[in-house]
Amino acid sequence: MKFGISCSQILGHTPTAGDILSMAREAEKIGYHSIMLGDHILTPNCFDDSNYPAGTFDAATPWYEPFVLLSALAGATTTIRLGTGIAVIPYRPPIQQAQAIATLDFISEGRFYYGAGIGWMREEFDALGVSFDERGRRSDEYLELITLLLSGRPEGYKGQFVDFPGGRLNPLPHQKPYPPIIIGGESPPAIRRIAGYGDGFYINWKSLPELDLFITALTDQMERNGRAVSSLYKQIATTDVAFIRAAKDMLPDYAARGVNEIIFSPVCDSPAEGMEAIKAFADEFF
Repeated sequence: MKFGISCSQILGHTPTAGDILSMAREAEKIGYHSIMLGDHILTPNCFDDSNYPAGTFDAATPWYEPFVLLSALAGATTTIRLGTGIAVIPYRPPIQQAQAIATLDFISEGRFYYGAGIGWMREEFDALGVSFDERGRRSDEYLELITLLLSGRPEGYKGQFVDFPGGRLNPLPHQKPYPPIIIGGESPPAIRRIAGYGDGFYINWKSLPELDLFITALTDQMERNGRAVSSLYKQIATTDVAFIRAAKDMLPDYAARGVNEIIFSPVCDSPAEGMEAIKAFADEFF
């Protein structure tokens, strides 16, 4: 079983650039497999918490442009994998997004994976001028164009939201045909998207019975697409170490179901607390 961390909220509200780079170096030294970075562009002045029963986030949480910060982490590390967890596909034009993916994979020498989802905060979509209700269909078209460009194919693409006459990226990604696409989400549309576009999935923590139900639904969709669920890289994530601790003796059962990596995403109040959290987690589970 591999272990990764999400660094979006791990260092509190006011870390320095040095704190973030030190955290990445320490995570690599400890032996974490990957560092992930979440994606919010801004915090709306107000939002309706009742729309989000799973919770939102503290308004003081810093959110970094993930491709920019992951490029900095690529320069500060040598072996740890780097991923968006999860980049919101419709927030960025697809051609520029494909270039960012290709450049990040190039500069990290093939250590990047593109974790991608359709997003959930309506107020943020409104602030960006992107239709919340169309985000699923837009994401599908963007993924099709992004993979086309990352593959180095020069042909055009036309859809409801995209009218691309054709062209090439240079440089292309280090990984071929392109960095793994890890689709975030577990709803029926997300399952369809995983089966259609994904090289893996990223879902919230599940008990073994819950995980079995998800994998069964995904297996059915994958088989309809002529694909095997065993081909996917499987990540499950939680902000609460108690869930992982309670399942510690069952981690071999998670691995037997194909789970490749557990992502620990702690919410900490300071850089010191965050550094202690990643060391304590490694001491307990590695």
